[in-house]
Amino acid sequence: MTIIRKIPVLAVLTLLGLALPAMANAATISYSDSVPQQSTYWSSSVAIPKFDPSLGTLTDIEFKLDGHIEGIAKFEHQGQGPATVTMNFSATIELQRPDTSPLVVAIPVVSTVDDVTAYDGATDFGGTSGRTHDGLSADKTVSASSPPPSSDLALFTGSETIALPVIATGSSSTTGSGNIITQFTTSASATVTITYTYNAVPVANEDVATTDEDTPVTVDVLSNDT
Repeated sequence: MTIIRKIPVLAVLTLLGLALPAMANAATISYSDSVPQQSTYWSSSVAIPKFDPSLGTLTDIEFKLDGHIEGIAKFEHQGQGPATVTMNFSATIELQRPDTSPLVVAIPVVSTVDDVTAYDGATDFGGTSGRTHDGLSADKTVSASSPPPSSDLALFTGSETIALPVIATGSSSTTGSGNIITQFTTSASATVTITYTYNAVPVANEDVATTDEDTPVTVDVLSNDT
């Protein structure tokens, strides 16, 4: 006589004395949005889809901010003696939560160093006492993860998109003689990428395998089967 028994897969594996992996299947999904190049002291936003809870349980969020700046930096040294002048051409680009609390800050910077003479009598950002640096550019990528705070998991879960403020302010500086005129023309852009890490929902629940009594059975189990 043949007896057919339907045994849940987990029960079969348990009966066979097999060790099971943790019942979780980590997966990721990413979304990006950008703010185009424009003069600094701008305030804009990016729209990012929230994590779809039908995919599983959100466990971690990575925020990546790619900041880019371009522009011109110039100075005129008006001191009575020679000087070494350093210009740090930069901008501060910040990604925020909807309540304007910071998520990530990127500060691209490019530096120039020039040795100049005493003031040559012409405020033209050139000659022997001044310099003009055209076509400056710099990039900076910064990442951060959450939680903490744990409230971000709820904030970024849902079926809609979330609008995240992005702001850019000029933050250039100059060091050297105390008698320097400087001018900075700065534009900035930003690309935001958010990666959700989650435990995927099980792809099979209470699978069964059929076998004759006292006959071994082989089953394939995915890490997120339950």
